[in-house]
Amino acid sequence: MDAAQFFLLRYEALHGLMTERLFADLGEGQLRARPQGQNSIVWIVWHVARAEDIGVNRFAEDRREVYDEGGWATRMGAKRRDLGTGMTSEEVSELSAGLDVTALRAYWAAVGQRTLETVRAGASRHWGELVPPQRVRRVVRAEGDYGPRVNQERVETLYAGMTRGWAFAHFALTHSFGHFNEANSVRGLLGFPGP
Repeated sequence: MDAAQFFLLRYEALHGLMTERLFADLGEGQLRARPQGQNSIVWIVWHVARAEDIGVNRFAEDRREVYDEGGWATRMGAKRRDLGTGMTSEEVSELSAGLDVTALRAYWAAVGQRTLETVRAGASRHWGELVPPQRVRRVVRAEGDYGPRVNQERVETLYAGMTRGWAFAHFALTHSFGHFNEANSVRGLLGFPGP
């Protein structure tokens, strides 16, 4: 099994069965709810979708984001383009209340489809290549993908030496899996069993 096959084993489950189980039996009010001040499921899915879109398409592949190509800001009713790191509780509540849930799910699916197509087209052949520091700097500082309260220097330091494969592994797998665990905890606080 090569790196791409291994990646796809985990990735296809995340964008398929795990996503379906996360949304199962929940109404819009529950998806937007913030029990005990936790992030809402809507916010979590928006955040992981934005992070994957940025990480795979801007950092690893240096191409336009699905978000921009598909007019997703308008379709979802999103009033911001960053990935949400550093948002205040009030901003999380506002975004949670305002996003169109159907459009959000479609955006998450579109991001997933693009990543799948990219991996199946042979992206793993380049996973050992470094992401140029000037690209990281441009995305973090100039493109608006990181929020106004993010310590840009710290993010650039964290991503220094990032390979294209690291971008795929982190933004499309480990980051998302971590937040899906968070979302399943929110489901539990809402009284719904985990997957």
